[in-house]
Amino acid sequence: MNIKYVISAALFATLPSLMLAQTGPDATTVERKNQPPTSVTSGDNQNDKVDASDAGAQRPIFLKTEKISGFAGLDSRYFYRDNPFQASDSLNDAETAIWTNTAYVGASFEAFEVDDAVITPYIGASYTKTEYLESGLDGFNFESTSAYAMLTAQHSNGWTYRGGVSYAMDSSDLNNEETYSEFYPYIGAMKTHSVYESIVGIFDITAGKHFSKSDDFFSTSDNPLDNFDATISYGLQYVFQNFIISPRYALTYKSFSFGSNDDREDLIHSLSLKVNYPINDDLNVGVFGSFSKRDTDGIYSTDYESMDGGVALGLNTTF
Repeated sequence: MNIKYVISAALFATLPSLMLAQTGPDATTVERKNQPPTSVTSGDNQNDKVDASDAGAQRPIFLKTEKISGFAGLDSRYFYRDNPFQASDSLNDAETAIWTNTAYVGASFEAFEVDDAVITPYIGASYTKTEYLESGLDGFNFESTSAYAMLTAQHSNGWTYRGGVSYAMDSSDLNNEETYSEFYPYIGAMKTHSVYESIVGIFDITAGKHFSKSDDFFSTSDNPLDNFDATISYGLQYVFQNFIISPRYALTYKSFSFGSNDDREDLIHSLSLKVNYPINDDLNVGVFGSFSKRDTDGIYSTDYESMDGGVALGLNTTF
C-alpha cells in the first residue's frame, strides 16, 4: 500500500465531525457522522472513475464521473468504558459495556473548479442506537439522528478548507422524548504531509457554534449548552501489512455563556488509537481505544477523566 493511498484515506478520515453533543452538563456523548467514511474515499474501488483536475488540486478519489455519487453503510461498535457519562461527581465511578449501531447515507455532487481549488458539495444523514449493557444503566439507552450539508475546497498547495452546518437530536428510550437537539455551523482547515514512507501526518483545525435546546433543571435559560468550540489536532496514519494504525491527539476549547453554564470554559484533552484492517472494498474491522480529560473553569467543576476500548465492524458501499 503506497503513500498516495494513505494520503487519500487520511484526507477524508479527518474531515470535520460534529463536536460531541451532551444531553446535560454531566451526560454521555455520542459521535456524529458528518463526512464520508474512509473506506469510501480511499480510492481503492476499481469501479470508480476520476476526472483529472486542471487546477492542480486533488479531486476526492471516490467520486465517479456522474454528477451525483452516493454512499451508505452500517457501523457497529462494542466497547468498555469507565465513567460513561463523563461525570465529575459520584457517577464517575460507573463502568459499563456499550454497544452502538449506526446507519448512514449520503451523497456528493459534481465537483467544480475555482482558480486553483476543487470545490465539492456533500449532504448526509445518520441514525445511531446506543445501548448500555452493564451496571443497570439500560434506562439511559438513547437514539441519535443527525444530518449535514458541507462544502470542501481542496487547493493545489495541499490545504483543504471546509464549511458546513449540521443538525443533531438525541431521544431517550425510556420515555421516547427528545432530550437534546442542536444546530451547528462550522468552518475548518486541514493539511496532510508525508512523514516517512507509509506514514502520513494530519494537522486539523475546526471551529463552530452550537445552538442547542435541552432540559436543565438548575438553569433559567432554555439553551444552557450553547457554546463556541475550537479544536486543533494532529494525528498519524501508518500502513503496516494492510493494517492502518492511527494515533491522534486533540485539544478542544469550549466557551459557554448561558444559564447554569454562564462564564464556563472547558479545555478537553483527547488521545486515541485506532487499528483498522480492510477485508475488502466494503468491509472493515478494527480495534480502538481512547482517553479523554476535561478541565473546567466556571461556576462549578465538571472535570472528568474517561477511558474506553473495544472493537468495530464497518460495512459500506458507493453507488
